Amino acid sequence: MLPAILLTVLVAAGCSGSAALSADVPIERAQQPIAYTREMPAIAPPDWAARGQVITSTDQTSFDMSKLPQGSSATKMVYRSTSGITGAPTVVSGAFFVPPGDAPAGGWPVVSYAHFTSGVSTGCGPTGDKELAGSISFVGGILDQGYAVAYTDYVGLGEIGAEPKQVHPYLEPKSAAFNVIDAVRAARAVDPDLSDRWVAVGNSQGGQAAFAAAEYGKEYGDGLQLLGAAAVAPALDVSHLGNPTQLTDQQKTVFPLIVMGLAAVDPEVVPSDYLPAGFDETTACTPGGVEPKEASPEAVARLTDRLASYALPQQPTAVPIAVYYGGNDQLVLPEWTEEALLRACELGDTIEATRVDDAGHELNPGAPLNDWVAARFAGEPAPSDC
Repeated sequence: MLPAILLTVLVAAGCSGSAALSADVPIERAQQPIAYTREMPAIAPPDWAARGQVITSTDQTSFDMSKLPQGSSATKMVYRSTSGITGAPTVVSGAFFVPPGDAPAGGWPVVSYAHFTSGVSTGCGPTGDKELAGSISFVGGILDQGYAVAYTDYVGLGEIGAEPKQVHPYLEPKSAAFNVIDAVRAARAVDPDLSDRWVAVGNSQGGQAAFAAAEYGKEYGDGLQLLGAAAVAPALDVSHLGNPTQLTDQQKTVFPLIVMGLAAVDPEVVPSDYLPAGFDETTACTPGGVEPKEASPEAVARLTDRLASYALPQQPTAVPIAVYYGGNDQLVLPEWTEEALLRACELGDTIEATRVDDAGHELNPGAPLNDWVAARFAGEPAPSDC
C-alpha cells in the first residue's frame, strides 16, 4: 500500500516541496493565434519516428535517494516529444526510477506519473528539486509495489541544456498526454528492463494529463500497452475560471498560471487584461498572493473560450479510467468534474468515479487507487459507473 502522503494533491503555492524551484527566464510569447482542435495534430514522419528519443541521460542525480527503497536507481533524462497544438517536435526533461532487484519476466511494469501544478516557466520542473517538489514519497511508494516510474516535467518547465527554450502550454491536454506517453518511451530507450505495459497516474494538472493520455494513447501511444489511467482531483474542465472576479481563494492561486500559460501560446490572450501591472512572470512557479483584476466582457469570453477548447473529454478512450475527486474541492468544483464524467460516459468510456464528500482538492484515495492500478496490471476486468 502506498504511503498516505503520496496521493495528496498539491498545487501551485501549496507545493510544500517546491521551494527550490525558481523560474529565472521570462515566458516567451507566441506570434500567431492558435487554432486548437480536438483532433490529433499533423506530425511529420521524422518527428513521429523521433518521439521518446533520448537526447541526454545521466544516473548522477541530486534526488534524495533516502526517500526511495534501498537499492533503487534514478536517472534524469531529456527527451523528444510533440506539441499538441502544432504537431511540431518539442524537447522535455524528466526522470525515471527503477525498483531494487532483478526485473520480473517481461520487464518492470511502468507507472507514468503526471505531476501537479508546479509553474509555467523554465525552472519549475519537479526533477530540478531533490524531492521532486514534494512528490518523491509518491515515487518511493510506487517502487515499493514493484513498478518502475516514468516522470515527466512537461514541456517548458525543466532544464534542457543547450536545446532551444520551450514554452509550457499550461493545461493544454494533448501536449501533456504526449509528454506522459513519451516519458515511457524514453525510459525504455535507456533501460531495456522496463516493460511496454504501463498505467498513467496523475493528480490535479496531472490528473488531466493522465486522463488525456488515456484518450490519445491508442493513436499516439503505438508500440506501448497502456492499460488504464487514474486521475486524482483532475482539472478536466476549468472553463469556468475565465472570469477573474468569480474565483475562490484556491482558484486565485492558479489563475495567474492559467493566464500566463495561455499567453505563452496565444498572443490574443494578453496578461494585462487579467493581472495587475508589474506581475513578475519570471517567478511564475508559485505566484501566490497575486490578486486578479476585473477583466472586460470580451477578455472574459476570450479566456473562457480558450479554456473550453482544452476541456476533457476530447474523444473516447480505449482503456478504463478511475477518477477520484473531493466533494468539497474549492479549486476544481465537484460539479465540474461530474459534468465532464457524464460527457465521457456518453462517449462510451469505462469510468470508475469515486467522490469523497468531505475532501477538498488535497485528496488521498489510498488503497482503492492502489488496488485499481494493480488490477490493471493483473488483467482484471475494469468496473464502470457509466
